[in-house]
Amino acid sequence: MDPEKGLKYSGFSNGMPRISAFPTGPNFWRIDWFGDIAYPDRSNRRKQPSMFVHLSRVKDERFRNDPSVLLSPDGTAPAQFQKRAWISIGTLPLLRIGDIWRDGQLDAQPDYELEKFKNIQIDAKTTTLIKAGLNIGDAGFLLPLAEHPWHLQCTQSYCVMVNLPAGERLIIPCMELIRFYFGSSSNLLSKLFIPPLDRKSLYSTASFDVRSKHLFLQLAEKISGTSAADIGRLHLSPLAWRAAAVVSTSLLKASVAQQSIHPQALFPFEGETTLVAAGKWLSFAGQPRSTFLVYNLRSCEHPFPFRSLSYKVTGSRAQPNSPIGDSDQSRAQPGHAAARDAQDQPLVERDASNNLSPRIRTYRIEPRFPDLAPKPIWKNRTLTHAEWLEKLDRRRSTSPISHGSVGDPGSERRIRSVDFALLSKINPSFFERAPEFLRPIVQDLCALQDTAVELLTESDEDGWTVPISVLADEDGEIDPKLFTQTSEKDARLRRVGAFWLKRTEKYMCLVVIESTPACIKLCPTVEFNRGDILRILRNVAANFLDNPDSTGHLPSLLKTMS
Repeated sequence: MDPEKGLKYSGFSNGMPRISAFPTGPNFWRIDWFGDIAYPDRSNRRKQPSMFVHLSRVKDERFRNDPSVLLSPDGTAPAQFQKRAWISIGTLPLLRIGDIWRDGQLDAQPDYELEKFKNIQIDAKTTTLIKAGLNIGDAGFLLPLAEHPWHLQCTQSYCVMVNLPAGERLIIPCMELIRFYFGSSSNLLSKLFIPPLDRKSLYSTASFDVRSKHLFLQLAEKISGTSAADIGRLHLSPLAWRAAAVVSTSLLKASVAQQSIHPQALFPFEGETTLVAAGKWLSFAGQPRSTFLVYNLRSCEHPFPFRSLSYKVTGSRAQPNSPIGDSDQSRAQPGHAAARDAQDQPLVERDASNNLSPRIRTYRIEPRFPDLAPKPIWKNRTLTHAEWLEKLDRRRSTSPISHGSVGDPGSERRIRSVDFALLSKINPSFFERAPEFLRPIVQDLCALQDTAVELLTESDEDGWTVPISVLADEDGEIDPKLFTQTSEKDARLRRVGAFWLKRTEKYMCLVVIESTPACIKLCPTVEFNRGDILRILRNVAANFLDNPDSTGHLPSLLKTMS
């Protein structure tokens, strides 16, 4: 274990929405625990189950300067005076145990005791499913109420206990395990909590190249691309699928038994990993710092079972934060103003409208999985001349949509259906924020009216490109020409954008390499196969090393398709 020194206070809202079901007013409220699952009010909510969120009023407001006061039971009002709020499951990506909310909005995310658990083993021998109120014989409670009273109302909820090498233990609430490993988007979480879990509800097709370990996914309708990596692990790993299925089956089991529904969960892998978590050390059997109770997980280093991932979304109704994303695409007619969302649109606990197009709201978070940082993950997206022109039309209606709600629509109320999607980096608006070296190429491509154009490398990093393929020599050294200087001392890998072009019966793959001027390569293809993209990118990188000054001219190159 490698504890971080000191407790930090992070006071920011990250632009997160106001949650109408949370307490209003000037007091600070801390999320203490996640309780049982139910449909509390079928007249308002039929399409999305809710969870009981337990909150305590923060009494000691010194937490802004000294977050350690939040570790003491005296820092909040007594647990028996907790407030409880029914919050839809799809909101879970935005909620963490220990976070401070005020007047329905996120106010602070303290680190409490931040710990790094290095090289721990996760398997059937080291992990056990327990209840939060477990009393081990005469030794005592694993979570003693004298030190941690905030789970008092949820002693029947489930946790995963991990035995650590030095005889200590790590306890993670199952809802936190679900939030961390499957909470990349509201819609993915909803699939887990509305049984039975079906692969077709997540993705329709998948192909995996065993040699290159590249995975391609055709995501199911309403599934956000921000969940592609999680779904990729579900597809390739039986352990990950079992972990996701346990959530659904545990809900059904409790419901059939007419018991309070507390979900169970497992790690989506077995093997060694390093975890970073915020929480609190608790004593056991008179021994201090014996049990670390996790409030929220921050990172997990276990590798994903692919080296690269590309995906395609199904349908175009749910759009990310961008001008076109505000429009009521299912109803709006050409030339009509779009239905925009109200500023500071609150989240309400009601079913959304059947008549308004859904919207994806993206939020930036710190990277959760270091293994994904160097792995290319990109989206295939079609560029059309009509969409390019529509992007330029920013007309809005004068009647904004004042409320949002997670989950499938199921009412005639004027409430926008939203899907919360978590990104480790901000996803820029699609057309206006293309990398500078790529902008002239994009403009030329979007001007084509007789050619189908598909972007093959839409990524969460800049929306358009992936790092150039790394080619090393026999000594394992990477050619410096694959790097571009960002300053006198720093360099990074060049970026690459790839497009598939189809004109009548001719197919081409256009690859643009970051350089000055941009290096353009056009690769003829008989018929496009997404599995070929990695091979094409490697070949283009090798060609660039042999002839880095060959820039090409797009109009001339496109004539070869005539």
